[in-house]
Amino acid sequence: MYLEGKKLQTCICLLSCFLPIIVHAEKKQNVIFLLADDLGWVDLSCNGSAFYETPNIDRLAQKGVFFKNAYAASPVSSPARGAIMTGKYPSRTGYTGLLGQWGKPSLGKLIDADFAPNISTEEFTMAEAFQENGYKTIHIGKWHLGESEETLPLSQGFDVNITGFEEGEWEAQRFNERGEFITDVLTDKALNAIKENRNESFFLNLWYYAVHTPIKAKKKDIDYFKEKAKRLGLDTINAIETGDPFPAIPWFLQKKGDNRNGTQRRMFQSDPVYAAFLYCLDQNIGRIIQLLNDLKLSEHTTIVFYSDNGGLSTSEGSPTCNAPLKDGKGWDSEGGVRVPLIIYTPKVKTEKHVCDCPVVGTDLYPTLLDLCGLPLYEEQHIDGVSILPLLEGKVVRRDPIYWHSPHYFNQGGYPFSAIMDGDWKYIYRYDLETSYLYNLKKDIGEKDNVIHKNKKEANRLKSLLTTYLKEVNALYPKENPNYKKEVKYSDKNISSPLK
Repeated sequence: MYLEGKKLQTCICLLSCFLPIIVHAEKKQNVIFLLADDLGWVDLSCNGSAFYETPNIDRLAQKGVFFKNAYAASPVSSPARGAIMTGKYPSRTGYTGLLGQWGKPSLGKLIDADFAPNISTEEFTMAEAFQENGYKTIHIGKWHLGESEETLPLSQGFDVNITGFEEGEWEAQRFNERGEFITDVLTDKALNAIKENRNESFFLNLWYYAVHTPIKAKKKDIDYFKEKAKRLGLDTINAIETGDPFPAIPWFLQKKGDNRNGTQRRMFQSDPVYAAFLYCLDQNIGRIIQLLNDLKLSEHTTIVFYSDNGGLSTSEGSPTCNAPLKDGKGWDSEGGVRVPLIIYTPKVKTEKHVCDCPVVGTDLYPTLLDLCGLPLYEEQHIDGVSILPLLEGKVVRRDPIYWHSPHYFNQGGYPFSAIMDGDWKYIYRYDLETSYLYNLKKDIGEKDNVIHKNKKEANRLKSLLTTYLKEVNALYPKENPNYKKEVKYSDKNISSPLK
């Protein structure tokens, strides 16, 4: 596939040399990939939030296509980002855990499975594909896919890398020594990059730190949302509910001991600081769109807006709420893996601006190449498909979507595998050796485990999931021989071990 693509490009290039008058080369489509960190599915006002305000993202959705059933390939950031860049599920690449967690397993009834410390340098990334096809490739913002030189952006297909490490010191504090806010600074860098490369084709990864913790924002924006919360009567209501105990002690608390009482779930959106943080992100995306209009690049630029996982709702201050979805970041539930996805492209004219077909992060690699008229790399698209037909308003029946996350996470999540096919979602929880089956069309909040009523469907999905896990040589959590504490859970379900 690689060789064929290169031969075709060579032929086209030679032909253009002989036909300079007759043929006018069409400018290649630019791509701007905007990735929010920990943004929940219902955090956008265009998807139901009554408290947060995201006017610029909303307008992008109105002009493009909003995917109502878009998913991250993992409930946490590192493996989800790896799936975007490689086009493969985390279970296939082995990069299933968090950067920084490697070699430091959480301890519960089980011990976290082993996983790769970074995405493999043998993977041909999406950036390398664009680079090979003549694009200027630029990464700005959070990376989270490796810490060694060979795993950082400049070694993974990017010509330019700005702050593409995990988090620098001032970035973690959000404001630098001059009082500048990181979201604004990253956007400034992106605006400069667009101006500098306006006359050539570029692929720009603008991966924001927002709205990841620590949750901080500008005072004027916080004051605005404090007043809004007061006006709506939200400021006097306790939004936090204590839930089940954490099923494991994460790596960073093992020396200190785990002194948490349980998950702290936010029951509704009301945090003024989080709202202000998100509002700032939205305003900066507006700046990107405005510059494209000013430079007359809008008709030559595809924009993707996406989140790496579900919103943070059960720990670390629980700044947002994903209702009607269950739970959030780190969990197997819809709140952990269902995310906002918007694609705007002038290459496709459609009157249908909302798509209900399920898509997942692995689909973005082949889709963006397809949109730009570039050759696909079949070796990288094992788990993803081009969703260009969906952008054109067509109905497509896709294969099942798979998750394999053999880890505990500090948000309260636990090791699981899952499959979604059509309206059905099957989950296997390893520590409890328990299976769950939900009909998402009838029960988006995953409140009713109907496995005992639909054994045939459960067995079908279990069989598909088992086959997939064998195919990718999935790694599994191990028994913890030192586990003594009995933890009581409120969830009681029919046991159906995935073996």
